[in-house]
Amino acid sequence: MTSFRGETWTLYGFAQLFIVLRLFVRSRKLGGVRRWQAEDWMAVNTTFWFTLLIIALNKVVYGGGSNFMTADEQAALTPETKAERVEGSKWVLVSEQAMILTVWSCKVIMLLIYRRLTEGLSQRRFINIAAVWTFLGFIATQIALFTACRPFWGYWTVPAPTTQCWSYWNFEYVEGVFNITADVGMLLVAFPIVARVRLPLQQKAPILGVFGMGAFVIAAAICTKVYCFVPSLLSYEYLNWYARESSIGIIVTNLPAVWSFLRDIFPELRKWGYRTSSGSRSEPAYASGQPRSRITLAGTGDERYDMQHMGGLDIMKRSTSEEHIIPHGNGPVNGLTIEKNTTVVVSEDLQWERDYKNREDTSHAVSLAHDLSDMHGAQSRAFCSAV
Repeated sequence: MTSFRGETWTLYGFAQLFIVLRLFVRSRKLGGVRRWQAEDWMAVNTTFWFTLLIIALNKVVYGGGSNFMTADEQAALTPETKAERVEGSKWVLVSEQAMILTVWSCKVIMLLIYRRLTEGLSQRRFINIAAVWTFLGFIATQIALFTACRPFWGYWTVPAPTTQCWSYWNFEYVEGVFNITADVGMLLVAFPIVARVRLPLQQKAPILGVFGMGAFVIAAAICTKVYCFVPSLLSYEYLNWYARESSIGIIVTNLPAVWSFLRDIFPELRKWGYRTSSGSRSEPAYASGQPRSRITLAGTGDERYDMQHMGGLDIMKRSTSEEHIIPHGNGPVNGLTIEKNTTVVVSEDLQWERDYKNREDTSHAVSLAHDLSDMHGAQSRAFCSAV
């Protein structure tokens, strides 16, 4: 019992820390609470329901039980224990509703982020489908919860009038199907977009971490159903998995903003994995307005070119291709030197243009990775041809 309290409140502390950090980062980035976006307010909403969930779970475990009883426990009922089980049964109902609202709040946050970042992309329609499915799942889950046990007050009647009033089986079937499939659907939609972002492995690590933890959330959701449906495992163990699923889900939802915060505190993280041709670490491409760097191309002698980082693209200023005949030396013209100017041709390998036709601005796809881990977008490649 002590381990349950310690585990649930520890998970609660970590999850709430991520929410607080997220709201702090967003306030600093957007310029205050008044400029928060819808997903930020949903994070505040999640805080309330998650707190209620953890309280309810502990009330069930450390109270007098619920109307989930063995035959021996039912035979040993007294007025006092019956009253305790009635109260515990009410907390079970509260925990189920709090779990729904916590988990679905996390889904809404991710859908809002995906919807904004895929604007104008072909993947947008899949996000819309996932949003509709998630909404239908929420409605279906609410209907199942409020209709599975009849009469409704049977949920806290001791002993329960029907099996559904203590087992929640019909409700658990509906909730499990929509909860798990919605999570799987969002991962399947987001993964191809992120996979195309051309970043060093070190910079992709946080994104891969998000997907890995998302997979754990799905596994935890499956485990809750296993402890609800398998007769030999039927126990309050499912409450542990409720706490794990909800807390890890919250961490996954807020991890991108926290990673952004860490990158601000430790600037070296922004250069993690990037290397120059000489093997030394270098900054990724920055937006327009950053300092220019001077480069010398191999085989061009004293020829130098201005390179400016603009919006994720390394852009070299082009020089006009000309050939000048100039005197050699300071004396009389007794020899001629041909000075050959080369033209730098910059070619952007836009993976996005092949995937998303007729797009002039490819920053939306790149910004998905930016918001998932606040990392810069796909890297450009340049080649030079001598004229």
